[in-house]
Amino acid sequence: MERRLQWLSRLRNELSNSPLVSNVAFGFILMGLEKLVELEFQCPCNPKWNGTFSSAFFVIPAVMAFTLMLIIQGCRCHMHWPKSLSVSSFVPAVVWLILLFLDGQYFACAMTDWKGRFVTVDRAAPQKWCEPTDENDVTPQELMLRSQKLFVVSQVIGIALLVFICVGLIVYVIQESCRQEEEMQEVNNYEMT
Repeated sequence: MERRLQWLSRLRNELSNSPLVSNVAFGFILMGLEKLVELEFQCPCNPKWNGTFSSAFFVIPAVMAFTLMLIIQGCRCHMHWPKSLSVSSFVPAVVWLILLFLDGQYFACAMTDWKGRFVTVDRAAPQKWCEPTDENDVTPQELMLRSQKLFVVSQVIGIALLVFICVGLIVYVIQESCRQEEEMQEVNNYEMT
């Protein structure tokens, strides 16, 4: 029992002190969560509800991930405003959005503007979409093509967010490297005097 408490204490310290470690750990948790949610996701295929329903999948877990990261990293408030609100607290929320956009079905559901039933098309790569149930001026094939375009748009948004995160990570690593180098230089200068 003692070893378990020591291990948990050490894990908590690592997560609290290192934004990179906590973000990587959170990223893996979010990937698993997205896969679980994907299995249960059923688009209502009703234009009145699609956007609201899908938005909940984007917003609620992202806000929860952001809040949990603030708790893990510790947020100190000063005069009703977070003093140590770090950019790294936003990373899990953005990672969640990236996962949903790369999946494509959440965005496609939100943008679907016809009534139908949520089905899986078993072609080369299985795809879920709202197969139309009403007779429209537009054929089901045209609506399927529109749905596939929405998947592609969603994935482009996901890739753009991923590039944004990668650039941010590169900038962060360079800044940290420069900061550490400056600190070492100051220590060396102090020791020489």
